[in-house]
Amino acid sequence: MSRVDEFLHAAERANTRRSYASAIQHFEVEWKGLLPATSEAVARYLADHASSLSNNTLRQRLAALSRWHSDQGFADPTKAPIVRQVLKGIRSLHPAIEKRARPLILDQLEQVDSWLQRAVGEARIRGDQPRLLRHTRDRSMVLLGFWRGFRSDELIRLKLENIQISPGEGITCYLERSKTDTDYAGREFKCPALSRLCPVTALGEWTAAAGLSAGPVFRKIDRWGHVAQEALGANSLIPILRCVFAAAGLASAQEYSSHSLRRGFAAWARASGWDIKELMEYVGWKDIKSAMRYLEASDASLQARFEHGLAMPGAAPSPITAANPPAPAAAISEAPVIPMAVLRVKMTLDRFNKLSRGWSRAHRLIEKTCFERYAMQRLDAEGTEYELRVPCPSRDGLEEAIYALLDDMYRVADANQCRLEASIHEPTSGAYWS
Repeated sequence: MSRVDEFLHAAERANTRRSYASAIQHFEVEWKGLLPATSEAVARYLADHASSLSNNTLRQRLAALSRWHSDQGFADPTKAPIVRQVLKGIRSLHPAIEKRARPLILDQLEQVDSWLQRAVGEARIRGDQPRLLRHTRDRSMVLLGFWRGFRSDELIRLKLENIQISPGEGITCYLERSKTDTDYAGREFKCPALSRLCPVTALGEWTAAAGLSAGPVFRKIDRWGHVAQEALGANSLIPILRCVFAAAGLASAQEYSSHSLRRGFAAWARASGWDIKELMEYVGWKDIKSAMRYLEASDASLQARFEHGLAMPGAAPSPITAANPPAPAAAISEAPVIPMAVLRVKMTLDRFNKLSRGWSRAHRLIEKTCFERYAMQRLDAEGTEYELRVPCPSRDGLEEAIYALLDDMYRVADANQCRLEASIHEPTSGAYWS
Protein backbone atom coordinates (compact mmCIF):
# COMPACT_ATOMS: atom_id res chain seq x y z
CA MET A 1 0.00 0.00 0.00
CA SER A 2 1.46 3.36 -1.04
CA ARG A 3 1.55 6.33 1.32
CA VAL A 4 -1.23 7.98 -0.66
CA ASP A 5 -3.41 4.87 -0.36
CA GLU A 6 -2.58 4.65 3.33
CA PHE A 7 -3.84 8.18 3.96
CA LEU A 8 -6.90 7.69 1.78
CA HIS A 9 -7.69 4.56 3.76
CA ALA A 10 -7.27 6.41 7.07
CA ALA A 11 -9.57 9.24 5.95
CA GLU A 12 -12.58 6.94 5.96
CA ARG A 13 -13.95 5.17 8.99
CA ALA A 14 -13.73 1.39 9.10
CA ASN A 15 -17.47 1.10 9.79
CA THR A 16 -18.22 3.13 6.68
CA ARG A 17 -15.97 0.94 4.52
CA ARG A 18 -17.57 -2.24 5.84
CA SER A 19 -21.07 -0.84 5.40
CA TYR A 20 -20.44 0.27 1.81
CA ALA A 21 -18.75 -3.03 0.91
CA SER A 22 -21.73 -4.96 2.28
CA ALA A 23 -24.15 -2.77 0.28
CA ILE A 24 -22.23 -3.31 -2.98
CA GLN A 25 -22.14 -7.05 -2.34
CA HIS A 26 -25.90 -7.07 -1.75
CA PHE A 27 -26.54 -5.25 -5.03
CA GLU A 28 -24.08 -7.21 -7.15
CA VAL A 29 -24.05 -10.72 -5.65
CA GLU A 30 -27.40 -11.21 -3.94
CA TRP A 31 -29.57 -9.12 -6.27
CA LYS A 32 -27.46 -10.01 -9.33
CA GLY A 33 -27.14 -6.38 -10.40
CA LEU A 34 -24.54 -5.27 -12.92
CA LEU A 35 -21.96 -2.61 -12.19
CA PRO A 36 -21.72 0.07 -13.43
CA ALA A 37 -25.49 0.34 -13.05
CA THR A 38 -28.09 2.33 -14.92
CA SER A 39 -30.59 4.57 -13.16
CA GLU A 40 -33.39 2.20 -14.22
CA ALA A 41 -31.58 -0.74 -12.57
CA VAL A 42 -31.12 1.23 -9.34
CA ALA A 43 -34.82 2.15 -9.38
CA ARG A 44 -35.77 -1.54 -9.80
CA TYR A 45 -33.42 -2.45 -6.96
CA LEU A 46 -35.16 0.02 -4.66
CA ALA A 47 -38.59 -1.21 -5.71
CA ASP A 48 -37.68 -4.87 -5.11
CA HIS A 49 -36.56 -4.12 -1.55
CA ALA A 50 -39.12 -1.45 -0.64
CA SER A 51 -41.05 -3.76 1.68
CA SER A 52 -38.09 -5.63 3.18
CA LEU A 53 -35.60 -2.83 3.91
CA SER A 54 -36.13 0.34 5.93
CA ASN A 55 -35.98 3.77 4.33
CA ASN A 56 -32.70 4.49 6.13
CA THR A 57 -31.17 1.26 4.81
CA LEU A 58 -32.27 2.08 1.26
CA ARG A 59 -30.65 5.51 1.53
CA GLN A 60 -27.45 3.89 2.82
CA ARG A 61 -27.46 1.50 -0.17
CA LEU A 62 -27.83 4.46 -2.53
CA ALA A 63 -24.92 6.22 -0.84
CA ALA A 64 -22.75 3.13 -1.32
CA LEU A 65 -23.69 2.83 -4.99
CA SER A 66 -23.05 6.53 -5.51
CA ARG A 67 -19.62 6.23 -3.89
CA TRP A 68 -18.68 3.17 -5.99
CA HIS A 69 -19.54 4.90 -9.27
CA SER A 70 -17.70 8.05 -8.24
CA ASP A 71 -14.57 6.11 -7.22
CA GLN A 72 -14.56 4.15 -10.48
CA GLY A 73 -15.04 7.24 -12.65
CA PHE A 74 -18.58 6.45 -13.85
CA ALA A 75 -21.64 8.71 -13.95
CA ASP A 76 -23.68 8.47 -10.75
CA PRO A 77 -27.03 6.77 -11.53
CA THR A 78 -28.42 7.42 -8.04
CA LYS A 79 -28.84 11.13 -8.80
CA ALA A 80 -31.26 10.51 -11.67
CA PRO A 81 -34.83 11.88 -11.26
CA ILE A 82 -36.36 8.40 -11.58
CA VAL A 83 -34.38 7.18 -8.55
CA ARG A 84 -35.41 10.17 -6.44
CA GLN A 85 -39.07 9.73 -7.42
CA VAL A 86 -39.05 6.01 -6.65
CA LEU A 87 -37.51 6.66 -3.23
CA LYS A 88 -40.12 9.32 -2.55
CA GLY A 89 -42.89 6.92 -3.55
CA ILE A 90 -41.50 4.24 -1.24
CA ARG A 91 -41.55 6.68 1.68
CA SER A 92 -45.18 7.46 0.83
CA LEU A 93 -46.37 3.85 0.53
CA HIS A 94 -44.13 2.37 3.22
CA PRO A 95 -44.01 4.95 6.01
CA ALA A 96 -41.94 3.88 8.98
CA ILE A 97 -41.85 5.13 12.54
CA GLU A 98 -38.29 5.79 13.60
CA LYS A 99 -37.24 3.41 16.36
CA ARG A 100 -35.63 5.15 19.31
CA ALA A 101 -34.14 3.74 22.44
CA ARG A 102 -36.10 4.29 25.63
CA PRO A 103 -34.43 7.01 27.74
CA LEU A 104 -33.01 5.98 31.10
CA ILE A 105 -34.56 8.48 33.51
CA LEU A 106 -32.90 9.53 36.77
CA ASP A 107 -35.04 7.30 39.01
CA GLN A 108 -34.08 4.31 36.87
CA LEU A 109 -30.41 5.32 36.97
CA GLU A 110 -30.62 5.33 40.78
CA GLN A 111 -32.27 1.90 40.71
CA VAL A 112 -29.55 0.47 38.45
CA ASP A 113 -26.77 2.06 40.52
CA SER A 114 -28.21 0.70 43.79
CA TRP A 115 -28.34 -2.81 42.34
CA LEU A 116 -24.78 -2.58 41.02
CA GLN A 117 -23.46 -1.36 44.37
CA ARG A 118 -25.20 -4.24 46.15
CA ALA A 119 -23.82 -6.70 43.58
CA VAL A 120 -20.30 -5.33 44.08
CA GLY A 121 -20.62 -5.69 47.86
CA GLU A 122 -21.92 -9.27 47.61
CA ALA A 123 -19.14 -10.24 45.18
CA ARG A 124 -16.53 -8.77 47.54
CA ILE A 125 -17.92 -10.74 50.51
CA ARG A 126 -17.91 -13.99 48.51
CA GLY A 127 -14.48 -13.30 47.05
CA ASP A 128 -15.91 -13.54 43.53
CA GLN A 129 -13.30 -11.51 41.64
CA PRO A 130 -14.83 -11.86 38.13
CA ARG A 131 -18.20 -10.55 39.28
CA LEU A 132 -16.57 -7.83 41.37
CA LEU A 133 -14.63 -6.55 38.35
CA ARG A 134 -17.55 -6.87 35.97
CA HIS A 135 -20.04 -4.99 38.17
CA THR A 136 -17.48 -2.30 39.04
CA ARG A 137 -16.77 -1.76 35.33
CA ASP A 138 -20.46 -1.70 34.43
CA ARG A 139 -21.26 0.83 37.18
CA SER A 140 -18.52 3.17 35.97
CA MET A 141 -19.66 2.75 32.36
CA VAL A 142 -23.31 3.50 33.14
CA LEU A 143 -22.63 6.56 35.29
CA LEU A 144 -20.03 8.07 32.97
CA GLY A 145 -22.13 7.31 29.90
CA PHE A 146 -25.16 9.01 31.47
CA TRP A 147 -23.60 12.13 32.99
CA ARG A 148 -21.35 12.77 30.00
CA GLY A 149 -23.95 11.85 27.35
CA PHE A 150 -21.43 9.65 25.56
CA ARG A 151 -22.23 7.54 22.54
CA SER A 152 -21.22 3.88 22.67
CA ASP A 153 -18.26 4.41 20.33
CA GLU A 154 -17.04 7.28 22.49
CA LEU A 155 -17.17 5.16 25.64
CA ILE A 156 -15.11 2.34 24.16
CA ARG A 157 -12.55 4.77 22.67
CA LEU A 158 -11.70 6.32 26.02
CA LYS A 159 -8.06 5.81 26.99
CA LEU A 160 -6.62 6.24 30.46
CA GLU A 161 -3.65 8.27 29.21
CA ASN A 162 -6.17 10.82 27.86
CA ILE A 163 -8.10 11.13 31.14
CA GLN A 164 -7.30 13.35 34.09
CA ILE A 165 -9.11 12.41 37.31
CA SER A 166 -9.35 14.98 40.10
CA PRO A 167 -11.08 13.32 43.09
CA GLY A 168 -13.83 15.51 44.46
CA GLU A 169 -13.61 17.88 41.50
CA GLY A 170 -14.16 16.10 38.20
CA ILE A 171 -12.61 14.39 35.21
CA THR A 172 -11.36 15.66 31.86
CA CYS A 173 -11.45 13.26 28.92
CA TYR A 174 -9.84 13.80 25.54
CA LEU A 175 -11.22 11.89 22.57
CA GLU A 176 -9.07 11.78 19.47
CA ARG A 177 -12.13 11.29 17.27
CA SER A 178 -15.86 10.72 17.47
CA LYS A 179 -18.84 10.37 15.17
CA THR A 180 -19.34 14.08 14.48
CA ASP A 181 -15.62 14.93 14.43
CA THR A 182 -15.26 14.64 10.67
CA ASP A 183 -12.08 16.75 10.67
CA TYR A 184 -10.35 14.51 13.26
CA ALA A 185 -9.62 17.57 15.39
CA GLY A 186 -10.31 15.79 18.69
CA ARG A 187 -12.31 17.19 21.57
CA GLU A 188 -12.05 17.58 25.33
CA PHE A 189 -14.96 16.52 27.55
CA LYS A 190 -15.36 17.47 31.19
CA CYS A 191 -17.60 15.99 33.86
CA PRO A 192 -17.92 17.21 37.45
CA ALA A 193 -17.79 15.14 40.62
CA LEU A 194 -21.25 14.71 42.17
CA SER A 195 -22.56 14.21 45.67
CA ARG A 196 -24.26 10.96 44.56
CA LEU A 197 -24.26 8.79 41.44
CA CYS A 198 -20.77 10.16 40.93
CA PRO A 199 -19.03 9.09 37.71
CA VAL A 200 -15.65 10.30 39.00
CA THR A 201 -15.71 8.04 42.04
CA ALA A 202 -17.04 5.11 40.00
CA LEU A 203 -14.29 5.48 37.40
CA GLY A 204 -11.61 5.64 40.08
CA GLU A 205 -12.97 2.49 41.74
CA TRP A 206 -12.95 0.61 38.42
CA THR A 207 -9.40 1.55 37.44
CA ALA A 208 -8.15 0.71 40.94
CA ALA A 209 -9.95 -2.65 41.05
CA ALA A 210 -8.64 -3.64 37.59
CA GLY A 211 -5.15 -2.19 38.18
CA LEU A 212 -5.32 -0.08 35.01
CA SER A 213 -2.95 2.78 34.28
CA ALA A 214 -2.94 3.00 30.47
CA GLY A 215 -4.84 1.78 27.45
CA PRO A 216 -8.60 1.44 26.94
CA VAL A 217 -10.77 2.28 29.94
CA PHE A 218 -13.58 -0.23 29.41
CA ARG A 219 -12.33 -3.71 28.55
CA LYS A 220 -13.45 -7.28 28.22
CA ILE A 221 -13.39 -9.51 31.29
CA ASP A 222 -13.38 -13.28 30.88
CA ARG A 223 -15.06 -15.81 33.15
CA TRP A 224 -11.93 -16.16 35.29
CA GLY A 225 -11.66 -12.42 35.94
CA HIS A 226 -8.82 -11.70 33.52
CA VAL A 227 -9.03 -8.14 32.17
CA ALA A 228 -8.19 -7.99 28.46
CA GLN A 229 -5.76 -5.56 26.90
CA GLU A 230 -8.23 -4.50 24.19
CA ALA A 231 -11.38 -2.42 24.56
CA LEU A 232 -14.91 -3.73 24.56
CA GLY A 233 -16.35 -4.23 21.10
CA ALA A 234 -18.92 -1.72 19.86
CA ASN A 235 -21.53 -4.46 19.52
CA SER A 236 -21.01 -5.79 23.05
CA LEU A 237 -22.06 -2.64 24.89
CA ILE A 238 -25.81 -2.93 24.28
CA PRO A 239 -26.07 -6.57 25.49
CA ILE A 240 -24.10 -5.65 28.63
CA LEU A 241 -26.39 -2.72 29.43
CA ARG A 242 -29.56 -4.71 28.79
CA CYS A 243 -28.33 -7.50 31.02
CA VAL A 244 -27.58 -5.03 33.82
CA PHE A 245 -30.93 -3.24 33.42
CA ALA A 246 -32.84 -6.53 33.47
CA ALA A 247 -30.98 -7.70 36.59
CA ALA A 248 -31.72 -4.36 38.27
CA GLY A 249 -35.44 -4.91 37.69
CA LEU A 250 -36.16 -2.45 34.86
CA ALA A 251 -39.18 -3.49 32.81
CA SER A 252 -38.74 -4.08 29.06
CA ALA A 253 -34.96 -4.08 29.27
CA GLN A 254 -34.73 -4.97 25.56
CA GLU A 255 -36.05 -1.51 24.68
CA TYR A 256 -32.91 0.14 26.08
CA SER A 257 -29.60 0.65 24.32
CA SER A 258 -26.44 2.68 24.78
CA HIS A 259 -28.38 5.68 23.41
CA SER A 260 -30.69 5.38 26.43
CA LEU A 261 -27.96 6.96 28.57
CA ARG A 262 -27.56 9.89 26.18
CA ARG A 263 -31.30 10.42 25.81
CA GLY A 264 -31.83 10.11 29.54
CA PHE A 265 -29.25 12.77 30.31
CA ALA A 266 -30.70 15.11 27.67
CA ALA A 267 -34.17 14.74 29.18
CA TRP A 268 -32.84 15.33 32.70
CA ALA A 269 -30.83 18.40 31.64
CA ARG A 270 -33.75 19.96 29.79
CA ALA A 271 -36.09 19.36 32.75
CA SER A 272 -33.45 20.86 35.05
CA GLY A 273 -33.48 24.17 33.16
CA TRP A 274 -30.57 23.82 30.73
CA ASP A 275 -31.17 25.80 27.57
CA ILE A 276 -30.61 24.19 24.19
CA LYS A 277 -27.35 26.08 23.57
CA GLU A 278 -25.51 24.86 26.66
CA LEU A 279 -26.91 21.34 26.27
CA MET A 280 -25.70 21.16 22.66
CA GLU A 281 -22.25 22.39 23.66
CA TYR A 282 -21.99 19.91 26.54
CA VAL A 283 -23.16 16.84 24.64
CA GLY A 284 -21.54 17.79 21.33
CA TRP A 285 -24.49 18.26 18.99
CA LYS A 286 -23.75 20.57 16.07
CA ASP A 287 -27.22 20.55 14.51
CA ILE A 288 -30.28 21.64 16.50
CA LYS A 289 -32.39 19.22 14.50
CA SER A 290 -30.29 16.36 15.87
CA ALA A 291 -30.66 17.72 19.39
CA MET A 292 -34.45 17.95 19.13
CA ARG A 293 -34.64 14.22 18.38
CA TYR A 294 -33.51 13.65 21.96
CA LEU A 295 -35.67 16.28 23.66
CA GLU A 296 -39.14 14.82 23.80
CA ALA A 297 -41.58 16.36 26.23
CA SER A 298 -42.64 13.94 28.95
CA ASP A 299 -46.30 13.02 29.31
CA ALA A 300 -46.42 14.83 32.66
CA SER A 301 -45.02 18.10 31.28
CA LEU A 302 -47.29 17.85 28.26
CA GLN A 303 -50.32 17.44 30.48
CA ALA A 304 -49.20 20.35 32.65
CA ARG A 305 -49.01 22.62 29.59
CA PHE A 306 -52.54 21.67 28.57
CA GLU A 307 -53.88 22.19 32.06
CA HIS A 308 -52.14 25.56 32.25
CA GLY A 309 -53.84 26.58 29.01
CA LEU A 310 -57.23 25.46 30.33
CA ALA A 311 -56.74 27.59 33.43
CA MET A 312 -56.00 30.74 31.39
CA PRO A 313 -58.67 33.48 31.14
CA GLY A 314 -61.15 32.72 28.40
CA ALA A 315 -61.07 28.93 28.84
CA ALA A 316 -64.51 27.35 28.83
CA PRO A 317 -65.67 26.51 32.38
CA SER A 318 -66.57 22.93 33.25
CA PRO A 319 -70.33 22.29 33.61
CA ILE A 320 -71.55 22.15 37.18
CA THR A 321 -73.35 18.89 37.90
CA ALA A 322 -73.95 16.64 40.88
CA ALA A 323 -70.84 14.69 39.95
CA ASN A 324 -68.85 17.90 39.38
CA PRO A 325 -69.82 20.40 42.08
CA PRO A 326 -68.34 23.91 42.13
CA ALA A 327 -64.93 24.16 43.78
CA PRO A 328 -64.81 25.95 47.14
CA ALA A 329 -63.85 29.61 46.95
CA ALA A 330 -60.81 28.94 49.14
CA ALA A 331 -59.54 26.29 46.73
CA ILE A 332 -59.95 28.65 43.78
CA SER A 333 -58.09 31.45 45.50
CA GLU A 334 -55.25 29.12 46.47
CA ALA A 335 -54.59 27.95 42.89
CA PRO A 336 -51.24 29.38 41.75
CA VAL A 337 -51.51 31.88 38.93
CA ILE A 338 -48.40 32.38 36.81
CA PRO A 339 -48.36 35.81 35.13
CA MET A 340 -47.94 35.70 31.36
CA ALA A 341 -46.23 38.27 29.16
CA VAL A 342 -47.62 38.77 25.66
CA LEU A 343 -44.78 39.37 23.19
CA ARG A 344 -44.75 40.41 19.56
CA VAL A 345 -41.90 38.94 17.50
CA LYS A 346 -40.81 40.22 14.10
CA MET A 347 -38.43 37.95 12.19
CA THR A 348 -36.63 38.28 8.86
CA LEU A 349 -34.57 35.42 7.42
CA ASP A 350 -32.23 35.79 4.44
CA ARG A 351 -29.89 33.27 2.81
CA PHE A 352 -26.15 33.87 3.15
CA ASN A 353 -25.85 33.47 -0.61
CA LYS A 354 -27.73 32.08 -3.60
CA LEU A 355 -26.39 28.57 -2.95
CA SER A 356 -27.74 28.41 0.60
CA ARG A 357 -30.66 26.00 0.75
CA GLY A 358 -31.59 26.03 4.41
CA TRP A 359 -34.01 28.95 4.48
CA SER A 360 -37.25 26.98 4.67
CA ARG A 361 -35.77 24.49 7.14
CA ALA A 362 -34.51 27.30 9.38
CA HIS A 363 -37.92 28.98 9.31
CA ARG A 364 -39.66 25.71 10.18
CA LEU A 365 -37.22 24.85 12.99
CA ILE A 366 -37.50 28.30 14.57
CA GLU A 367 -41.27 27.97 14.68
CA LYS A 368 -41.13 24.41 16.01
CA THR A 369 -38.28 24.58 18.51
CA CYS A 370 -38.41 28.23 19.59
CA PHE A 371 -41.98 29.52 19.21
CA GLU A 372 -44.39 26.62 19.67
CA ARG A 373 -43.51 26.18 23.34
CA TYR A 374 -44.90 29.69 23.94
CA ALA A 375 -48.37 29.16 22.39
CA MET A 376 -47.29 30.68 19.06
CA GLN A 377 -49.78 32.57 16.93
CA ARG A 378 -48.93 33.78 13.43
CA LEU A 379 -50.00 37.34 12.79
CA ASP A 380 -49.36 37.32 9.02
CA ALA A 381 -49.42 34.83 6.18
CA GLU A 382 -45.71 35.27 5.38
CA GLY A 383 -44.58 34.08 8.80
CA THR A 384 -42.67 37.21 9.77
CA GLU A 385 -44.77 38.39 12.75
CA TYR A 386 -45.81 36.30 15.72
CA GLU A 387 -47.45 36.60 19.11
CA LEU A 388 -46.05 34.55 21.99
CA ARG A 389 -47.20 34.04 25.59
CA VAL A 390 -44.19 33.65 27.89
CA PRO A 391 -44.46 32.80 31.63
CA CYS A 392 -43.29 35.83 33.59
CA PRO A 393 -42.63 34.98 37.26
CA SER A 394 -40.31 38.01 37.47
CA ARG A 395 -38.84 40.70 35.26
CA ASP A 396 -35.39 39.14 35.39
CA GLY A 397 -36.88 35.76 34.53
CA LEU A 398 -38.66 37.23 31.52
CA GLU A 399 -35.52 38.87 30.18
CA GLU A 400 -33.55 35.66 30.68
CA ALA A 401 -36.19 33.69 28.74
CA ILE A 402 -36.17 36.25 25.92
CA TYR A 403 -32.38 36.26 25.56
CA ALA A 404 -32.39 32.46 25.54
CA LEU A 405 -35.09 32.54 22.85
CA LEU A 406 -33.09 34.95 20.69
CA ASP A 407 -29.95 32.88 21.15
CA ASP A 408 -31.76 29.72 20.04
CA MET A 409 -33.15 31.54 16.98
CA TYR A 410 -29.73 32.79 15.87
CA ARG A 411 -28.21 29.35 16.41
CA VAL A 412 -30.80 27.76 14.10
CA ALA A 413 -30.24 30.45 11.47
CA ASP A 414 -26.45 30.04 11.54
CA ALA A 415 -26.69 26.26 11.31
CA ASN A 416 -28.78 26.62 8.13
CA GLN A 417 -26.65 29.34 6.48
CA CYS A 418 -29.17 32.13 7.02
CA ARG A 419 -28.98 35.67 8.32
CA LEU A 420 -31.55 36.52 10.97
CA GLU A 421 -32.95 39.84 12.08
CA ALA A 422 -35.32 39.55 15.01
CA SER A 423 -36.94 41.98 17.40
CA ILE A 424 -39.25 41.30 20.33
CA HIS A 425 -41.72 43.85 21.65
CA GLU A 426 -43.76 43.75 24.83
CA PRO A 427 -46.73 46.09 24.17
CA THR A 428 -47.66 46.40 27.86
CA SER A 429 -44.34 47.90 28.98
CA GLY A 430 -43.13 49.15 25.60
CA ALA A 431 -39.85 47.24 26.02
CA TYR A 432 -37.88 45.99 23.01
CA TRP A 433 -35.26 43.27 22.60
CA SER A 434 -33.25 42.43 19.49
